[in-house]
Formats: sequence, C-alpha cells, structure tokens
Amino acid sequence: MTPTETNVVDYFLERVSSSDSLRIPSVGLSGLHPCSWFRQTVAQPKPDSKSETWWEDSLTEEEILELCNTAPELPILGNASSRSLRPAPIYVISPRVLVKLGSYYTGEYESRAMEVVRSQTSIPVPRPLRFIQREGGCYLVMEYIKGRSLDWCWDGLSLWRKFVIAWTLRGYIRQLRRVRTAQIEHQIPGPLTGDLSEPLKCIGPAMGAEYHCGPFSSAAALFAWLNGRLRVTQYIKGTEPLVLVHGDLTPRNVMLDDDGKIWLIDWGCSGVYPPWFEAAAMLYTRPQPSWWTWVR
Repeated sequence: MTPTETNVVDYFLERVSSSDSLRIPSVGLSGLHPCSWFRQTVAQPKPDSKSETWWEDSLTEEEILELCNTAPELPILGNASSRSLRPAPIYVISPRVLVKLGSYYTGEYESRAMEVVRSQTSIPVPRPLRFIQREGGCYLVMEYIKGRSLDWCWDGLSLWRKFVIAWTLRGYIRQLRRVRTAQIEHQIPGPLTGDLSEPLKCIGPAMGAEYHCGPFSSAAALFAWLNGRLRVTQYIKGTEPLVLVHGDLTPRNVMLDDDGKIWLIDWGCSGVYPPWFEAAAMLYTRPQPSWWTWVR
C-alpha cells in the first residue's frame, strides 16, 4: 500500500476500535480484536455481500458527517493563488469511500454527471453513493479509487504507457460527445440540471478568470456572452452542437489505478458545452505539461 493508503487504514482501524457512536455489526465479533474484525469484514468484504461498501452504506448521515470531522483529508495539488481554483476538501472515511465537500449547487450536478457517464459510456468513473445536504454546503459520498494521478506518476511511465494513456483519453472524450440527455437534445448549456426550465450557472476554467457565467437558456445565449468578451476582430461561430464535457481534464483529475485502469475523477466542472470547451479547459492547466498536447 502507498503511504496515503496506510494512513487511511491506520486511522480507520483506530476509529472503529475507539468509537461507540458508529454502528458496528455484532454478528461474528465474539472473541475478535477490532483490528481483526476490520480486516476480515471491512477491508476484505465477503464475496456474497450485497455491496463492497455495505458497511459504509449502513451508516446514517450523521455518522458520515462525524467521520468527516476527524477523517484524514486527501492531499490534492491545486492552485493556491486563486480561491476559486482550490480543490474542494475531500475526506477519506474508509479505505473504499471518500466524501467531497462543496456547495449544494455543485454537488448535486456532479453526482448527476457521474451517474450519466457511468450508464452511457465505458469510462471508469467513481460511483456516487450518497448526497447529503446541510446548511451552507453538501457532502458527496463516493467510491474511493486507489491509485496515482498523472501529475504524480507521469515522469516514471514508459513512452509506450504514455502513448496508451493519451490515446485512451482521446477515446474517453469521443465517448462523452456521444452521450445523450434531454438537456443535450434541447441544447441548453451548463451543468446537468434536473429541471430544463431552470438552467444552472456555467462553471469551469473555460469560462475565464471569473470561472463562472450565466445561466443561459440556449446555446445562442452562451455564444452571445462569449463573443461579448472578445475583441472586434474575433468571433466565435456557434455551429457545433453542444455536448457533454468533463470541463477540468487536468493531470490531477486522471487516475491510474493499481490495475492500470485509467479513471476520470472530479466532475465538478462538467456540463453541456461546445466540444472545444474541453481543449480550452486543458489549456488553462498550470503548469502546462508538454505531453498534454497529445490528448488535445
């Protein structure tokens, strides 16, 4: 296990053995040390269990929030110079589940986007487990993918492996462009909304320094806003249909798991936008890796 995974396991073992507030199943615990119970029933679930996250699924919302108060925070590289670009806090509440904090607005559509991508593509995406709303924010509970993001491991990969990753990511983008929802059919820009009559604000690095704009009720309204920001000598033609884009395809949001599978994480900037929004967001990556042009 990596140092981060070891810390998570050590933390969770201590939490399970010391807390009276967490509901630990009583079946089969007789004579077992709490650490032994954890490794047998939580770290390595029985094959006939209904879900790999059955223990986490049994927690109440309040128990999840309590775990977030003391759980280790996942270290993520971000842009510390801009508050809007800092990654949302993420807490690892077990070796298989993490919780991402954010506003109700972003957490709701991020979960929706992950479900759509999982159902309509073969792109590996973390499974959203639960969405908890509280005053002042939300908690998006999701599957924890063990692995390394590309910003950490790229330099140590072989040239062939780098080519395979770049080629795979291009295929992922093509799959996203084939996704179909009612919002895409009606060409309403913005994050995936649950009500087409109430479009959401557009969020992401492709929006420029403000990081957000809108909302817009049509593609024409989005292009009018974009052209209003350009010089007279520039003009964007709204000829391409809007598609689903990830919106923040940076090296830190591409995970290479322990089995070599390539995952896309952090769908907080996803939405229905022009296809070139994907490349525009990738250009916003700082520092700009030279290999990133392979994907664009």
